[in-house]
Amino acid sequence: MAGSTVSGQVPNGPDVPMHVGLVPEPRWGWAGRPGLVGHRDRDAWAPQWHMQGIFFRPAARASVTGEINEAYTQTGAGLLVVELSAPEGLWLTLELELTPQGVVRTRASVRNTGAPGYRVDELAPALPVPSRAGEILDFAGHWGQERVAQRRPLTVGVHLREGRKGRTGPDAAHMVIAGTPGFGFREGEVWGVHAAFSGNHRTWAEREYSGQKMLGGGELLMPGEIVLDTGEQYTSPWLYAVWGRGLDDQAARLHAWIRARDQHPRRPRPATLNVWEAVYFDHDLPTLVDLAERAARVGIERYVLDDGWFGSRRDDTSGLGDWTVSPDPWPDGLRPLIETVTGLGMEFGL
Repeated sequence: MAGSTVSGQVPNGPDVPMHVGLVPEPRWGWAGRPGLVGHRDRDAWAPQWHMQGIFFRPAARASVTGEINEAYTQTGAGLLVVELSAPEGLWLTLELELTPQGVVRTRASVRNTGAPGYRVDELAPALPVPSRAGEILDFAGHWGQERVAQRRPLTVGVHLREGRKGRTGPDAAHMVIAGTPGFGFREGEVWGVHAAFSGNHRTWAEREYSGQKMLGGGELLMPGEIVLDTGEQYTSPWLYAVWGRGLDDQAARLHAWIRARDQHPRRPRPATLNVWEAVYFDHDLPTLVDLAERAARVGIERYVLDDGWFGSRRDDTSGLGDWTVSPDPWPDGLRPLIETVTGLGMEFGL
């Protein structure tokens, strides 16, 4: 990692090798994207951070006595919290966590401890990648052609992906991945980041002229969206990062983390019937009841009513997003169909 976390000695560069932090700082000569962009009436835009404390909490504990569980023993997983203050009247908290599955996540919080009116234009952590990462991969697309891979060399500058529609969609980057040249599904090394925020967001890959390389991401804030009064705080979304020996290994670590969450379903996926191809927009109770009875006889476990039950949605020209049961095909509401489906021992879904 030293080829990325510490700047090289290049002509016309800083005289002292520079370490890049999780929230890159222009104060120490970092010429790339700063982690915190903000000011208080055009002041305090380059805070001078001083360490106040560092804490570590294991990923999980077997009991209140503090015995560390097997997963932590094997991986060293846990949450690191670093707190810093600046004489400009700011407090910065950094959180860095390694999960037992090998997924890293980090976020930052900035609190205004000085005069009111500190404007936060961006707070986005970034993580270094080694100098041997020479290519980047992310995704684009549109409706009906989602997740189209796009690949290019990691050259000097910033490869920036932004979502400005207030939600994610088929054109989302999903992850920004850097890897050794020629990496594939089962070969090469890859490092990737994902900004865990479904609203406006940014993710990027960056290479500086000195050779340092970073992957970062966070919320995309609108002008004037975050102005902190004294004592107020803004926290960035989690930035997830994962290494892999090829894309399959990287994905497997993410999948293992997702499945380990407490709220993840534990039962096998139910056999599901979606009625869309059977009826399209032509909804009527007798037809759909007949379909439910046929589904139950062949062992279907979940019956899903698709497009056409709401608003003016009799075709694909209107009504999308109007999630109110339409009285045209459903004069008595959905209850008669729901009671039939559940009475046949199936789950009902929309």
